Amino acid sequence: MSPDELTTGVELAVLPDEPYPFTENDGPEMFPAIPAAMVSGRSLTWYGPSLIDARQILTQQLAAAVPRR
Repeated sequence: MSPDELTTGVELAVLPDEPYPFTENDGPEMFPAIPAAMVSGRSLTWYGPSLIDARQILTQQLAAAVPRR
């Protein structure tokens, strides 16, 4: 499957920093046609105390990656 086929209908690629540490230089280049959000893997997938701040952290990280319309 090509990157274009993979992203058909997708508005945002979400790349966490764990368990694989995606970075600005490793990950987003696979999705050149859409924005990529670099997010906290802990906030995205962990449970427990990290959930207290997870919504706020992820909301900020996702909003920063989405171009304003």
